[in-house]
Amino acid sequence: MNFWFKKEASRKFIDLIRRASSWWANWNPSIQITVSSIRPMFYGILSHGHGLQAGDYGEIETTSGQFVKEGNIYTSSDQSIVDLTAQFQLVSEPVLDKYIISSSSAKQCELGADIGVNVAGVTNAYLKGQWQFNQSRGAFLIMHMPRITRVPDEFLAESLSRGLLKGKTLVTHVYSCPAYALYLSNKTNETVKIALGADVPSIVAPGVSPGAEIGTKWVDDGTAGLLQKGYNDEAVFFPLYSIRKITKRKIRRESFDENAPRGDFWANVEAPWGFLDDDGEEEVIEYMDDSDSD
Repeated sequence: MNFWFKKEASRKFIDLIRRASSWWANWNPSIQITVSSIRPMFYGILSHGHGLQAGDYGEIETTSGQFVKEGNIYTSSDQSIVDLTAQFQLVSEPVLDKYIISSSSAKQCELGADIGVNVAGVTNAYLKGQWQFNQSRGAFLIMHMPRITRVPDEFLAESLSRGLLKGKTLVTHVYSCPAYALYLSNKTNETVKIALGADVPSIVAPGVSPGAEIGTKWVDDGTAGLLQKGYNDEAVFFPLYSIRKITKRKIRRESFDENAPRGDFWANVEAPWGFLDDDGEEEVIEYMDDSDSD
């Protein structure tokens, strides 16, 4: 099967971004997070929905790396959770100008002043970038004007003390934005340019002044891998999130400290897979049997 149609493609992208930032990437930033949404993403496909939300809980699907939602604490029917969420509402952080994450095999380069104006139909680039890739698969994620929405720390502390949500993987932070672009390279020597700017029509419509800006769009050049991009007047895309799970704290005997914290805590969730090769397949580590060597 073609790599781009396999679940391992999304897992490889998610793994590259997670290793570069400790955040989890959403392979389908405009798709509502439900079990039925876990499918390969084709160029240009968009689906309506509320998308990933802080307070969602579920699990990471091991083969695809995507989050499978089971519910949300703010719409829960469990009265003990309802009582707690009524006290601690979601918190929205200030809007950032941009947030860009590049994997170790994606080299971000300096741009010439012409990027954004040398591509037909675009001027006044708000956001632009250029990356060089080699024959190892690489990735980048760009967000324009992103904002974090998060579950408040007070809820996490109180839910822990009350013994709630044990065994649940909780989405604690979500980035939303009105424009995003994500790219997974094709294991070739690529130089990818991308810009977000004003859309200037080549043919001026009646009543529109020459040079007038009509909307906003992404433009790109040099892509050989998989590029997803989106723009909207509202922050309807959810490209990045953080997940935690209640975990029992491990105490090593050799480094025992009577003052060290004990008991359960909300821990960042680790990937449920080992080292991945360039095609998103988990590499099998073979250990040499000492009995075979004399």
